[in-house]
Amino acid sequence: MVNESPWLLLPVETKAREFHAKLLLAALAVERGYRVVLGEQNAMVRQISHLPRGLYVDKSIAKTKTKHFQQLRQQGNKVAAWCEEGLVYRDRDAYLRQRIDLASLAEADRFFCWGEVQRANIAGKARREAAKLVATGNPRFDLLRPGYRGLFADEAQTLRDRHGDFILINTNFARYNHFYGEDYLLQSQRHRGTVEGAEDEAFLLAWRDFLGQMYHGFAAMLEPLSKAFPKYKIILRPHPSENHQRWMAECDGLDNVSVEFSGNVVPWLLAAQVLVHNSCTTGLEGYLLDCPVIAYQPVQSAIYDSYLPNVVSHAVSGAQPLIGAIGAALAGQAMNGGAAGRAAAVEYYAALDGAEAGERVLDAIDGLDLSLPQPSGASYALGRMTGYLTIPARDLARRLLRPQIADYARQKFPGLDLDEMRRELDRLSAASGRFSGVHVAPLAYQCYCLAA
Repeated sequence: MVNESPWLLLPVETKAREFHAKLLLAALAVERGYRVVLGEQNAMVRQISHLPRGLYVDKSIAKTKTKHFQQLRQQGNKVAAWCEEGLVYRDRDAYLRQRIDLASLAEADRFFCWGEVQRANIAGKARREAAKLVATGNPRFDLLRPGYRGLFADEAQTLRDRHGDFILINTNFARYNHFYGEDYLLQSQRHRGTVEGAEDEAFLLAWRDFLGQMYHGFAAMLEPLSKAFPKYKIILRPHPSENHQRWMAECDGLDNVSVEFSGNVVPWLLAAQVLVHNSCTTGLEGYLLDCPVIAYQPVQSAIYDSYLPNVVSHAVSGAQPLIGAIGAALAGQAMNGGAAGRAAAVEYYAALDGAEAGERVLDAIDGLDLSLPQPSGASYALGRMTGYLTIPARDLARRLLRPQIADYARQKFPGLDLDEMRRELDRLSAASGRFSGVHVAPLAYQCYCLAA
């Protein structure tokens, strides 16, 4: 590999949530003279010794990341990160305890915060590392700006053609309704060592139970909604980590209610007549896309409710008030948090106006020395080629021996081929009027190179 341009490594864990944002960041980076590896997270990690050395941008700095970051650095890379869960968290102390690990942060050169609130909260815990914290926003939200919405216009129209006028319900109850069962997240946190005592355990158990009440509150309102709006399709879109089959069972017998989980949420929000959620980042996304947004609160908690997505929404607490609010939204009445919602959005999110989050992230990266020695030679190239055999073989073995784990992995990342990469880059270019000089080529299994 020649050393003219520095490399960024952008892994994607949950495709529906992260892919287009990482693709946008990659295209912006190429315009600045970087080269980028973009691909599925597990495939990238398994092949990391055979990929270019660069700045690896991870999705969190949790306790489980420390060893991974150390290995990346030992192999000649540098590390940066943001936290995908860092905009909407229910309790500051719990978030800092479970998601912000000082040892992991110490291995990173930059940490990109959603806004000043998150930056200040982390800085209060990590005073020695405060200089690494930069309030940039996240490229996920750049896609909500008018200049990029055209990327999803065709898909939004396809959804309208397929479903007609529809009501969108987004759920975010994986701590109770997880793909692996109600106790999975608690058990996994015990295993990771983030449950440090009886107080932590009680907090997480109460959180799970609260979300259990929320889940059943949402399930109970489906039939009244179905009867109140028989001419509308009602689409329930679960969180990527939830048990989707359980939601399908809840919708059984309701002819105009269905469970759908496909693609990025943005076209769904653009096509929907109204969004119903609770404490979900989608609430803020809908607000920024000018979709009527209703926060349904069948139960409430001063601890476990998330402030930001609910305050930008029109909040209701019972099935009949919800039906009334949806009816008003369908009649054209505005449904959002008004001036208080706008003020909260500005406080919590850094890139609401002005420069895009992706540009701010790259501004922070530009200050790093990424002139890293690159590997070369036949063994390096051969190692990349063997990934096309070894990784599919390992995935096949997992499907045969551990089918539930394989199903969960496929739910979060159903695959990414070269045709899709090129198609989505072309659509991004057409929507923005930029990036015509960015090209994509295969580099390794489920990993692609973007360069000028």
